[in-house]
Order: sequence, then structure tokens, then C-alpha cells
Amino acid sequence: MVAKHGESSKKQSSGRMRRFLKGALFTFLTIFTIIVVGSMATVGAATGYVASLVNEEPVRKKAEMKEKISTWTQTSVAYFRDGSTIGKLRGDSDRKAVTVDQVSPHLIDALLSTEDRTFYTHKGISPKGFSRAVYLNVTGSGSSGGSTLTQQLVKNLFLDYREKSLERKSKELFLALRMERLFSKDDILNAYLNTVYFGKNASGRNMLGVQAAAKGLFNVDAKDLNLPQAAYIVGMVQRPNAYNPFYNRKNDEEVNEQNLKLGKERMQDVLMNMVENKKISKKEYENAASYDVKGALKTKDDTSIAFKNYPFITMAVEEEAAKVLMKADGKDPKKLSKDGKYRDTLDKYQQKVLTGGYKITTTLDEDLYKALNKAAKNSSFGKGQDLGAVLLDVETGGTLAFVGGRDYNKNQKNHALDVQRSPGSTIKPLLDFGPALDRGIISPESIIIDEKLTGPGGNVYRNYTRRYDGPMTAREALKKSINIPAIKLLRKVGLENGFNYLRKMNFPIHEHDGEASAIGGFTYGFDVQRMTAGYAMLANEGKFNEPHIISKIENSKGEVVWEAEKKPKRIFSPQAAYWTTDMLESVVRDSYGTARSTVGRSFPGISLAGKTGTSNNTEDLWFIGYTPKVALGVWTGYDYPKRIPNSNLAKHTWINLFRAVQKSDPKLLQGSFPKQPKMSYKGFEKHKVKKEKEKENNAPSDSSGSNPPPSNNNPSEEPNTGNQPNNDQSGNNDDSGSTPPDSGGDPPPEDGDTSPPTGDNPPTDGDVDINPGEES
Repeated sequence: MVAKHGESSKKQSSGRMRRFLKGALFTFLTIFTIIVVGSMATVGAATGYVASLVNEEPVRKKAEMKEKISTWTQTSVAYFRDGSTIGKLRGDSDRKAVTVDQVSPHLIDALLSTEDRTFYTHKGISPKGFSRAVYLNVTGSGSSGGSTLTQQLVKNLFLDYREKSLERKSKELFLALRMERLFSKDDILNAYLNTVYFGKNASGRNMLGVQAAAKGLFNVDAKDLNLPQAAYIVGMVQRPNAYNPFYNRKNDEEVNEQNLKLGKERMQDVLMNMVENKKISKKEYENAASYDVKGALKTKDDTSIAFKNYPFITMAVEEEAAKVLMKADGKDPKKLSKDGKYRDTLDKYQQKVLTGGYKITTTLDEDLYKALNKAAKNSSFGKGQDLGAVLLDVETGGTLAFVGGRDYNKNQKNHALDVQRSPGSTIKPLLDFGPALDRGIISPESIIIDEKLTGPGGNVYRNYTRRYDGPMTAREALKKSINIPAIKLLRKVGLENGFNYLRKMNFPIHEHDGEASAIGGFTYGFDVQRMTAGYAMLANEGKFNEPHIISKIENSKGEVVWEAEKKPKRIFSPQAAYWTTDMLESVVRDSYGTARSTVGRSFPGISLAGKTGTSNNTEDLWFIGYTPKVALGVWTGYDYPKRIPNSNLAKHTWINLFRAVQKSDPKLLQGSFPKQPKMSYKGFEKHKVKKEKEKENNAPSDSSGSNPPPSNNNPSEEPNTGNQPNNDQSGNNDDSGSTPPDSGGDPPPEDGDTSPPTGDNPPTDGDVDINPGEES
């Protein structure tokens, strides 16, 4: 009975405290709301409004809050799919916890002078700052934070995201008051110093806490920061990306000069705050304001074990983990983007990933990853050329391996997962031919006439061959990568209908994308992982799986907080997917196929389908190929587009990577594509060919004695829709339009793909004539 009575007393005490805190905050907020509205007649409305703001916020226990403010001591670890360790997401120097007495006094003075001058005297909130925030937010005349360090800590640790609203502000106040009551000032400041986010360092690693910022920016410990260094770091607190000298810099630059300029201006503001707060003299201000920040920056960093061994993996895991945890918490990326909150929210979740002590299991295979990256380094590239490659599990969408680039130390862009480029003709099976098969518009042997075709604005589309070849089958048009038939098919499918196929696979379609997309002319294009996932859909009988790197995330207690779900989405019918694949097998197996003499001859006896892709002016080269079990996509090119001399570069690179897969795990290349019934023959433009033939027969005979060019097709006969190799004996068995790398001069594109700057303005080099209505 005594124990029960004690428990009852504790519950009653806790309930009284809860009511007291809510009552105090309730009264405080009501008074402010009345002042803002300006009339005692609104007391009832104001009271009800404030009650609704704080009613759902629980009074958190001290143990719960203590766990939150100490999460910076926990490091997350990533694993390969077999459970072997990739490494810790932060190095020892990153996760070194610092306390107030282990930080430069300059930094503490700069922080308090700029962010919270009354930190050691207030009880968690600043009435002056809060009244300003309430007034501006309620009247709509602007927005203001008005937050103390305690409020900022609460906002980062407990609230969903940084929305500046009275509701969020109210909850922030409620929690700040409670935190100040339960913890000492040093406890709060220590937590703040170790959890504030500063963006990414020169190597792309996240900097969380002042120790990571000190090491990442200036290569010194937080205790050794000088005055201008401390001021620069404090200046980054509210806008870590805008003032980060390494954010969004170009590959040939050590720093982003614009960000550095803004950061130095902000540093001077912080120094002036210190003068006003009597922490430094005017003379000290002048000396510090002229400090050479750029000369002091640390432009290289590779101290983390995980980061040193697998830099591209580390970055990719941190990014994807943040995104999936954000979704697991019910956040809608599209809505956040629309509201301008996506980047801030993602930054907050990246902090969570780094400090939450998570166990992150990936889909990556260690042996395959090492094999692919080794093969990529052994491939021949010209100066400045780079690549991105992705190997996907067809059945699940899991990323088994990827190549982010040739050398992370020279170029930190992840060309496999993050860089969007023109897909060239690799888009044709997904946007043109596949949808046309799926909608019953064509069958593989349908007749399509390659002829002069006018695009939007009167521009004339052309093929890479600079000629029109007349009637041909859909199979022949795809294996030779002829442009005109692809455009005709997208017109028949309907532009929006075609785009909807891509949208269902989460391809980002830009509002300016138009008809030129049929041959690769997108506004921005797509990354290698997304394109490869589209081809994996074909191998998976028309079912699409969202490509991913993470399979499971467990928290520090071992509880699963997120797990990839296998929810394939039907894109094409099994029949349409199979016959698209059958046509793509012709690309690598049949005469005149654009990858026959390279990819096809390198892997006889393997069920293999794929497609080449070349953008306008040969600035992007692709090959995406797949077996029944895996899909491998490769892009090669320059970060700043320019012509690639060797038009076979992507295919040769693909061959090297695929051989590495074959050697590492030959079982992935076994099996055959599940067959589907033949498609009913669709004539498409067969009737048009007949009319033209009748017209020719009725016309006067040509006395010149010349014969019409031979045709591989007989439009008057209904063809077999199976995969029948072209038995042309002309001896031209090389890839269409390609020449040896050292033949002298630039070889022409192999398949005439394009990449215009905007969707309805077709490309002007190689595929259309820029003079409307005229052929060149």
C-alpha cells in the first residue's frame, strides 16, 4: 500500500507540474496574442487559440529529454548486405564531444554575442525576442526567429522542422521552459555546441558540431580557433549552406567564391556583435576583419575510416537514410519543397542519421562494389572524362554496386546517383517503343517510314545518318537507333501519355520537356540509377521497383525503424516488356545493331539486351544492358559538356564492368528472359507504304536506268514477330556510325541522340535542321 501510495503521489505531483507549466505558458501566450490582436473583446478567441497550440504537446520526462540532448555521443554505422562493416559514418575527430571549457573562448563569446546575449540570465525564453516573433508572424508583416540558444536546441531536437509559425513557436517555448528547469546552462550549451549543423566540408562530409566545423574548415581543434575563425563558424549557424565556402563549388575550384564572400561579410557582422557586447575592442575587430579566411581553409579531408575507404558510399548512405527517415515520419518531400522547407528538413534528418546511433544495412555487395570500381579505374579515359555506373537487382531494385566516379579526390560528384544528364537514345525503349507496344499501337515488325518530319516551330528532324531510309520495321528502327520512327511513335502514343509512363517510375519530368524528349531532348535529363531502374523494369516483366541503396535501418536499441518494402509497380504488360526486350536483344545480336560488334561479340551465349545512347554533339555516351537478373547502366562524359572523341567509350567501359560482374558472381548472368506470346501484327504505316508503291507503279517509268535502294523489309507480307537476326551479308557488321578511336578526327555519333536545352526546342546538331522547313 505504501508503494502504491508513493506512486500515486508521484503521478499527482507530475500532473500538477504539467498543469502548472501549461498554465504559465497558456497565460503568457494569451496575453501576447491579445496585445497583437489589440482588443479585450478577443480574449475568448485568443484563449481558445492558445489552448489549441499547446494542448497536444506532452510534458516530456527528464530521461527522455536527456536522451535527446546526448545523442551526439552516438555514431551510426553502415553495413554491406551480408552484414560486413562498411564503417562509421563519422570519424573519431568528428564524434569527439567537446564541452564549454574545451572550446575557444572566442567561439563562446561570438556565439552568445550573436545568438543569445542573455543566455546565462534568462529562463529559456527571451520575452523581447518572442514578442517580436509573435507580432511579425500573427500580423503577417514578416517573420522572425527571436529564439534563445535553448529554443534553437529544442527546435533541432524535438520539433518536426523549422517552420516559423505561432504554433511551432508555442511548442518551442513550452519545451524550452521545461529544459531550463531540468538542466544546467552548461548542459544546454554543451548539447548545442555538439549538435549545431554546419553543412559539408571540402570532401563532402557532414560537419555536425563545432569540433567537426573547426576540423573541417580550418583543420584545428575547437579549442584552438582564433578570433576570425571562431566568428566565421558562428556566422554559419543560421545559414550553413549559404556561408559554406565548399557548398556547390565547381570541380576546378577550391572554394565557392560567392559563398566565401557572403561568409566573410557575415563574419564581420559577428565581430561587430562582439564589439557591441564588449567582448573585443575596435582594434581587435579591425585586425580580425581583414583575416585571410581562404588561405586558412582546409581544402582536403579524408580522416574518417569509412569515408577514406568508401567516400561515395558514405555520402550516398547519409543522403538516402535522411530521406527515408523523413518519409517514415510522414514528411512529404513535394509539399516541403513547395513550402521552401525541404533543404532545411533534410539537413535536420542528416544530423539525425549522423548522431542517432543507427545500424544501416545496405543492399550493396562488397565484392561487386570493389570489382566494379577496380574495373572502372582500369578503363581507358581521356583527360577530364568521368563516368557513372549502377548495377541493380532486377527483382528488388536494390543497388548491388555503383561507380560514383573515377577518383573521389579529384571529383566529388556522384555521377551514378546525383548527376542528371541527357539520356540520348536510351530513352527510346521507355518513352517511345515500349509504350507503343504496351498500348497495342505497334508490334515488333510493324512498318514505320523513316522520312522527313517537321517538329514544333517548323524545325526539321534528322537522323545521325543525314538521310531518310524509308520503310523499316520497328525492330530495325530501334536496333539502328533511327530518330524519325521514335518521334512518330511518341506522337501516336501521345506526349503526356508517354511522360506518364516515366512519371510512374518517378522520372522527374520538367514542365518544358516536349516532343524532342522522344530522342533524348529533355531539359535536365536523368541520373544513371533512375535510367537503369527503367531497364530493370523491362527485365522484371514490366514491374518497376524503386531503386535504393538501404534495405533496413535500426535504432540504437536494435528496433527496426525503416525497412525497404517490395512493392513492384506495373508499368508495361508482361507481353510488352518481353517484346521490348526482344527488340533490344537485336541491338546487341543482329547485324547493324548499334552494340553488336562491341557488347554483343564480347558476351556470346548470355541472354542480354540493351541500348546505346549519345546526346547532341556526342557530349554524353551511354550503354544500359541487362540480363534476367541484373541491369547495368553506364554513362561517360565531361562534367562541363563537350564532345567526346571516342564514340565507343561507354560501350567499352560497360564491357569492362560487365566482365568484372561476370568474374565476381557469374550466377547473375545466368537464365533467360521468360517468353511471352507473340503480339498481334500491327501494320502501323503499312497502308501508307502500299499507297506509295501503287503510286510508283502507276507513274511513268524512270529512263535513267537507276535502281531503287534495296530494302530489308517486305511491307506487303505480314512478318513473324519473333526475334529474327538480320542476315545481311554486306560485310558492314560494325556498330552503326562508329569508327575506331584512333582513326583520325572525331567519329560521328553512333545513334543520333539529342539533348536540347528545352523540351520543345529540338537539338540543333546532327538531328534537326535549325533552318525551319529546310533540310541540310
